[in-house]
Amino acid sequence: MVSCFSPLCTRYVKHAQLIKSCYPTKEGEKGPRSSELSYLTFYASSRPAKLTKVGSYLEKKVERDIAKGRKQNNQVSLDIVKALIQSCHRDLNLFSKWIVRILNRILDTRDIELVDLACETFVIFCNYHDGSTLGIDPGLTKDFEQLLGKFADFCNYTNADEDLTLKMQYVGHRAMQAAVTSNAFHGPDFKAQLDMVVPALLKSLIISGGAENRLEKGYGSIDIKQSIISRGEPVELTAIEALAAQTTGILFSKSNGAAVRSALALVFQFAEKKEQWWPPDRIVSIMELVLDSVQAQYRYLLVSETLLQLQSKNPMEPTYLNSKNASLVYILDSVINAINAPLLGVSVLEVLNSLFTLLIKTLHVTTILREKLPAEGEQDGPINQQVLYEYGIHQGILHSMGGLASQQYYQNQLDDMVGYLIAKLRTSTTLEVVDGGLPIALYRHVVLVCLDNIVLAQKSLSPSSEKSINSAARPPSDIPLDDRVSASSWTPGIGLLTDKHPETRSDFARSLVQCLEATTSIQEPIIKGYPVHILHNHSDIVFVNTVIHTIVEWVQQSDFDAGDAYALYAVLYALSHRFGVDVTIKTVPLVFKLQSMVQNGTIKGFPGGARSCALAAVTVAWLNSVGKFYHVDNLVEYTERIQQERERSNQWYEVTIPPPDHNRQFVEHSQPSSPITAYLDRHVVVESLSPKLRDEQDTHGLELESKLYAEWGSEAFLSHEQSMRIRASKDINERKPRLSNPWSSPTHSKRESLKKKDSIKVENLKEALSK
Repeated sequence: MVSCFSPLCTRYVKHAQLIKSCYPTKEGEKGPRSSELSYLTFYASSRPAKLTKVGSYLEKKVERDIAKGRKQNNQVSLDIVKALIQSCHRDLNLFSKWIVRILNRILDTRDIELVDLACETFVIFCNYHDGSTLGIDPGLTKDFEQLLGKFADFCNYTNADEDLTLKMQYVGHRAMQAAVTSNAFHGPDFKAQLDMVVPALLKSLIISGGAENRLEKGYGSIDIKQSIISRGEPVELTAIEALAAQTTGILFSKSNGAAVRSALALVFQFAEKKEQWWPPDRIVSIMELVLDSVQAQYRYLLVSETLLQLQSKNPMEPTYLNSKNASLVYILDSVINAINAPLLGVSVLEVLNSLFTLLIKTLHVTTILREKLPAEGEQDGPINQQVLYEYGIHQGILHSMGGLASQQYYQNQLDDMVGYLIAKLRTSTTLEVVDGGLPIALYRHVVLVCLDNIVLAQKSLSPSSEKSINSAARPPSDIPLDDRVSASSWTPGIGLLTDKHPETRSDFARSLVQCLEATTSIQEPIIKGYPVHILHNHSDIVFVNTVIHTIVEWVQQSDFDAGDAYALYAVLYALSHRFGVDVTIKTVPLVFKLQSMVQNGTIKGFPGGARSCALAAVTVAWLNSVGKFYHVDNLVEYTERIQQERERSNQWYEVTIPPPDHNRQFVEHSQPSSPITAYLDRHVVVESLSPKLRDEQDTHGLELESKLYAEWGSEAFLSHEQSMRIRASKDINERKPRLSNPWSSPTHSKRESLKKKDSIKVENLKEALSK
């Protein structure tokens, strides 16, 4: 089987004879002769300088055997190369150039058995190759990149024979994974290798699987060292996809920040070139794979690079709302909202600003916020594809804001996010059009929807959540406020409760109520017979005072309607539940102020009008909720009796249920024909609340009753508001951190008693000296 190469034999002496003796001499023998191969590997490892000649000789032999169609000899040559790599891996750089050339020649045969064996050899080669000579030896670099390119082409090999196609693709992906796991991959020619590997992987992951299908997970690990082709097992398409996904994960897991950026840029370029943005399912699932694989400190790069792609074009152009940008927003949404994948190092406010700016700019094109898709029958034909893009972009941005708030990256993060958006409300502006042409009402509505998403997302950080570091069993006053939005963040925006646009007033009230409800920590307002005080912070006190005073202006708006009445009740209800007894006590004077405004006709419209009835109903409904909250049964019975009496006289207006959409006006048929006659008796209310809301120190309830009886705007009310000393729970002093006081130390007292001297009872210094 082995012919004598007379020119070679004269040139190569010892090593040539050793190599030739490894080849079988009889028909039917497979593989190299073991004893001769052992001798060859011993010779090569003991004399590393000969490796160059060994490699050169093997390349010449492989070239001749390919030309003469000696397939078995080439199989033996590859086995010899594998043995030499494993035994002489410390000196691999001496003959790596010849190995690469041999593999290049074998791949050109397109013989699946030889190609599979060459791939196995390449896997072993990559395991030891450190890439230190790449970039230094131009010839080796060129040959290696050519070899990698051939394997990359195999990843997407096509042939009429489906079995051959799958086998060649399997070989290609084995080689890709071998290259990615090699230390040589992050060598001097990293960019060139990346440009070949990433597109080959993506073509299998995106195009082969279909853009509309998500990437399957849970394939398990595939060992590339063992070929299923050599074992005679069939190759399935799922195995190829699994290999591609596994290799992609390895690539990103071994990459540093610069490498991650380069790889992500290739992903975006590939999707753009092949138009694989829509449907977004496949590209989104691939980015989820990247997120799961990349090192934790580099996860934020997925956000920054995706935002960079979104900001590469002008969002105010009509063509911006397309499949590409819709998919990019879906990717951003998926990354930011990923479970158990915090984005360490992300700049929260910068990302929030980018998202908000992008959302506002797209409104110049859509002119509305796409909060829902059109229902069937609202438009002719199926839903327009453009509408789907607009809806996806708007909702994706909003959900991304919520995802940003659902992870706590630093202390007071939620307050900063809410404060940023509250400032965007432009409470003090009188302009009707802002930001280059947007109506102020639409602009504020969008800001408030953004706030809603942040407030809803913070529930995952609330004390009652499983993810919270706080225990729900702890007293409310013991719960730190670092992981929830403080109400004081909303103080600069309270003025919107008196805005001239009714929809803006209701929108703001709804968002505020949602925040108060999400941050309510009180489980039981009465503990051991005494109320729990949680209004301690000065900023919260300012917030409460601002809301209460603004309400008086709010109810006097000329266009105060049914939506406002419901919003007013919701705000009062949420305030008393959020801050407990302290706000309840402060609200009682406000409630009777509102009732007096109805009685004396301050509220525009005759006293029996629907507006007056609605405002009077708010006072009764709120006191009814207070009675239920504090378990004051006689107050509940009293308010229900007032309500029933008004209902019989057609003097009641329901304010605890929101009015129908697009119908904020008071319902005509509910207007009574006579003024309200059944008003709340303040003495009954105070007598009902006093036993329940008094503190332990206020034995007879005199201090409490003075606050409950205080008239709105009186000196008693104002002095209480200015000083507003909130009583803390009785054991608050025991929980306060304090420095040790050496003057009260027992040791010091003992020492001081030793130093104490008897006093000298004299009237002047002369008498003292005489003694």
